[in-house]
Amino acid sequence: MHPVVKSFRENFVEGRFVIVLTTLFVIGMRVFLYLERGLPEIMVVNDNFLWQPLAHLFEDPLVSFIASTLSVIIISWILFSINNRYSIVRSRSNLPYTAPLFFLSLHPYCLVMTGNYVAIIFILFSIIPLLESYQKPNSYLYSFRSSILIAVASLFQVYALVLIPLWWRGEKAMRGPQLHSFIASLFGVFLVYITLFSVYFVLDDIDSFLLPLSNFISFSIPDMPVYTLYEWLAVILIAIFFTIIIVLSVNEYARDKVLTLSLMRFTVYLIVILSIMQIVYWKETLFYIVLSVTLMSVLYSYFYSRTESRRHIYLAYSMMLLLMIFYLSHYFPETFLIV
Repeated sequence: MHPVVKSFRENFVEGRFVIVLTTLFVIGMRVFLYLERGLPEIMVVNDNFLWQPLAHLFEDPLVSFIASTLSVIIISWILFSINNRYSIVRSRSNLPYTAPLFFLSLHPYCLVMTGNYVAIIFILFSIIPLLESYQKPNSYLYSFRSSILIAVASLFQVYALVLIPLWWRGEKAMRGPQLHSFIASLFGVFLVYITLFSVYFVLDDIDSFLLPLSNFISFSIPDMPVYTLYEWLAVILIAIFFTIIIVLSVNEYARDKVLTLSLMRFTVYLIVILSIMQIVYWKETLFYIVLSVTLMSVLYSYFYSRTESRRHIYLAYSMMLLLMIFYLSHYFPETFLIV
């Protein structure tokens, strides 16, 4: 093994204290960014059923910052636990925890507690029944559990409902198409929403029930963002890097065990569809891009836990440097205002 690869594994992938040190480092990043830039103003819109009545609990910037930090840690821990439970990477790796923690702490938007975080937590939990259903002949119960969790996620961010039809592809990859599983997933969503509808019906407020759902017809092709030269360069380079990681991951997981192969293919499928959805709903929500970044960290963790090529490690170091420059640009915005 090349010394560069060995050093990367020891310091980032398999280090004994990497999780603790990375957590402290990222918390420090978030604290310094909060103290320097504060929280951006994010208006609570009618794209949810449960988050809007809860949002006032996080109006205090400090409370919102602490809650968002805890949410990012929970998201990272869920991914780390899923990997340990199902051996997706098949080696001891800290990246399923450290990668999402780092990726979700680079922008001031990530410091604000929103319903997106709550929805993503439920969505990640729905991956567990999906993996549990692998090659199970009677899997309708797992489909029911996944759909219940996604439906609950949609109560905090209604755009999560898009994942219901997308999830059927993941279930097909895990065990093949099964009619009773399809019906069970629909029943799970129906159960959540008929209960919700009953509450609004009793309150005689059907319009409020329909209002979040109406967001799906409020889409438009976004205007070209007004970015500076440095921001456009960062966006292009990050997009190129993530595309390279997807391509390299495809070549790597194609030789892996069937469970890992199925999950990684499904993850790539979700990232592509969610990216398209983000373009369509760019003016309405950033939920899809936050979820895409979370799923992208899964591919990143998988690939860099397995690669033994020093060129790939150099690519990782280059990307880490670029992301840190992107992070630091929020401290010195006047330096990056060149168009």
